[in-house]
Amino acid sequence: MNEIYYEQVQYSEPGLHSDFAMVVCYELTGVKSETVPHWHKAVEVTLPMENPLLVTTDGEMWEAPEGKVLVINSRSVHVTRGKDRAKTSRGCVLLLSEETFAGFCPDFEQLRFRLTPDSEVQPELVRAMKALHYHKTHPSPSIQAEVYALICHICYLLLTRAAVPREGAEPPEQRPDYLARKAVEYIETNYKSALTLSQVADWVGLQENYFCRYFRKYTGTSFGKYLSQVRLKFALAYMVEFGASVTDSAFQAGFASSKAFTDCCRRVYGMTPAEYKKMIFQRQTPGLSGDPVMRGSTGKSKTGEK
Repeated sequence: MNEIYYEQVQYSEPGLHSDFAMVVCYELTGVKSETVPHWHKAVEVTLPMENPLLVTTDGEMWEAPEGKVLVINSRSVHVTRGKDRAKTSRGCVLLLSEETFAGFCPDFEQLRFRLTPDSEVQPELVRAMKALHYHKTHPSPSIQAEVYALICHICYLLLTRAAVPREGAEPPEQRPDYLARKAVEYIETNYKSALTLSQVADWVGLQENYFCRYFRKYTGTSFGKYLSQVRLKFALAYMVEFGASVTDSAFQAGFASSKAFTDCCRRVYGMTPAEYKKMIFQRQTPGLSGDPVMRGSTGKSKTGEK
């Protein structure tokens, strides 16, 4: 049995809404560049700058050369690693939420992206991704505007020059994980309310006991833990972006108390919300970049078998 992991993307870039995009500038040595089979709801755009990537998407392996942009469509199971394990892998990854594309293109669900190394749009995408990498590694007072403009330009290039009709895909409701995805979307829309397992089970039309087993099979975690992670993502973003207190951020995200928020943050990141905020501000100083990584297995959760 091959384990597949669901990755909950921690969006962090300013945009049309809180779930907009995340930029990661990576520099990893050897096996540290390797990922396990996983999927997420974001479209993944990557520019390998040193060391080509070997990419496996939905069982098919191919090489992403240096200096060429690759796109992995949302919800595709994939694995990536540096081609030469003895070399350092360096590059830029842009994760774009489905909601971002849906905001630009209401028919996005009917599309997928097809981008080859010799596509005519490659030079423009490469320039945009290199500029994105530069601005994230050389922060300036106008970094938010610059990054936002580049991300919008990349979305435009993908939608107008790399989008093709999604053909031959089975209807979403016929997939075995359909109700799990439906439950995840309901949680991510209603996490601020006093959401209960019973409510979500009723929403997807399953009995509570069966829903618990089904949800864990396809997300790798319990309903309670998943809800806490969603609330944590929002609470931390609210505190960092708006300078809100721990108590106000906990309330805005649906936590029962500031203690519940703090305890959850300690479990996931190994630090308090205040320590997390301090770390983010330190990383915004010149010469520092990147986003925090969840400890242990909380950043990626097993979602069933392939």
